Amino acid sequence: MAKIVNFLRTIRNNWKKSLVGCAAVSYGFSYSKEVYDINQLMRQHCENISQYGDLPLPTNIKPRHVTIILNPTAKKGKAKKLFEKYCEPLLHLAGIAVTIIQTESQNDARKIIMNLNTPTDAIIVAGGDGTLSDVLTGLVRKYDLNLNSVKQCPIGILPLGQTNKIAKSLYHEYDDLSDIKQMIEATMAVIHEECKMMDMIEVKPIEDNPEEPIKPIYAMGAVEWGAWKDANASANKYWYWGFLRKYVTYIFNGSKENLNKYCDAILKYTLPCEGCSRCSQNNLISNLNTRWWHVFLPRSTITRDSIDFSKRINEKCDILHELPVSTCEMHVETSNIDKSIVELSPPSLKVKIGPEDVDENYTLYIDNEEYELKPVEIKLLSRAVKVFCSQLNS
Repeated sequence: MAKIVNFLRTIRNNWKKSLVGCAAVSYGFSYSKEVYDINQLMRQHCENISQYGDLPLPTNIKPRHVTIILNPTAKKGKAKKLFEKYCEPLLHLAGIAVTIIQTESQNDARKIIMNLNTPTDAIIVAGGDGTLSDVLTGLVRKYDLNLNSVKQCPIGILPLGQTNKIAKSLYHEYDDLSDIKQMIEATMAVIHEECKMMDMIEVKPIEDNPEEPIKPIYAMGAVEWGAWKDANASANKYWYWGFLRKYVTYIFNGSKENLNKYCDAILKYTLPCEGCSRCSQNNLISNLNTRWWHVFLPRSTITRDSIDFSKRINEKCDILHELPVSTCEMHVETSNIDKSIVELSPPSLKVKIGPEDVDENYTLYIDNEEYELKPVEIKLLSRAVKVFCSQLNS
């Protein structure tokens, strides 16, 4: 009893050291438990996948091959380490041949895809929404806007970026170890070849220079323009404010003049059309018997079944409607980033604007990548990309 009293008296007399010691022990216990849970999780999935990878492969079928486009600077420089720790081991255990290509600069992913000549069964994006947009842009440009070829190549999305709106919509949300579990779930979807068709948007500059034509950009998430987005992108300039830097950013940028007219534009749009005599040139259905990796081989004639839209008449097709917009924020989003939208719902673009109430150079953001602001045409390409996803979310 005397020893217990002396121990308690020592703690009371050295309460500061005792408090620090308790905090360190608590953190160490929490960290150790997290590491143990992660190891158990990886062990479980590795055991399951190793059984899958040990299954004999028919002699007439080649092993699967996937190409990884890895952005090592994503996730604040942690993307490569996370991929090697949680994603790559599962792919190897499944018996999948893996080729890893790292990006070295901005927009490098689209150049890699355009110059890719090696036959591959799928392209896996290990990065964020910006890297995904680059891969899609490179893939469409590689095949001269032939969306039927693009549809045949499945795209995998590993949530390894700072912004992962598309990946977050494809996989489940977890109470604990959410990021790691989503990485594993995304890798498992690639292994089990669980896919669904998703929408894509084409952002094409209207004022094009014939001498130096600007090609369209392709994305799956959103096109954003506004005061809040510009302020959020400049938050790193106020790093010396620590955890308060975002709040300080909004305060400093919120004091600008004419903030209510930050986005002063004319929105021109056409009503949706399922296909008619006016827009029939792009309504081609690809022959599903073609293997996806054929798009990486030298071009050959591929038969396609076409639908006769010449008898469909839609007088409202291609008629432009104008809507003046004066607001502080405007977003154009696809249905890809909204989990509440049912899979069978018609493809759509959702336009969001801030409260109502350019002479300056503002910025346009396409899946969080910065572009010079100029008049653009935004077109929805419905069911244009085949994406690996969790079977329960497909």
